[in-house]
Amino acid sequence: MKAIYVWIIGGTLAAVLITICLLQWPWARSLAASPLEEKAVIQSVLHQYPGEVLESQRLGDFYLIRLERAKGKYDIKANAYDGVIDSIKRTQAYTDVEQEPQDHNSGNSPTRDKSNPANKPDPVSLVITEKEAAKLAAKAVNGTSDDIELHRNDKGLYYLVEVEVKNGREAVVQVNAVSGSIDSITWEKEKQEHNES
Repeated sequence: MKAIYVWIIGGTLAAVLITICLLQWPWARSLAASPLEEKAVIQSVLHQYPGEVLESQRLGDFYLIRLERAKGKYDIKANAYDGVIDSIKRTQAYTDVEQEPQDHNSGNSPTRDKSNPANKPDPVSLVITEKEAAKLAAKAVNGTSDDIELHRNDKGLYYLVEVEVKNGREAVVQVNAVSGSIDSITWEKEKQEHNES
């Protein structure tokens, strides 16, 4: 008999909670921030990574922006609500920075117009690859890279690379994903047993 009352009370509570959640859902959706205009998101991306926008489209909560820079073409995924860049993927790398892709120079000579600043190669690549970050980190502490992860903070994208050194020590090297500069090196505490005498 008690089991029946438990099931009735439990079922009633579950029904009430589900009803409350369903009633709150439309209100929460209407109070949520509205997405930014495509133009605003593109301006935000171009402010961080200057280049030529080839194409942009909205995909749900994100905008996919295809961008061309001096070192290649990139797909940038930016949040539609705040313009924050979620991911950057290089889709085509140019082997010679001075060489402009042929599809944009039909009828023009392949040399760059030095007077137009938009055509000057950008000295900073959009994003370095994991391999490049691993090499930079290993070189910084004279070791071998072990693990690598891409992160983002308010200053931009960065890699955290774990590097093992020959003497058994391990360092975590923070590599700027845009410039390739070493932002910090943190040495892990050595796990040694100390016997006090």
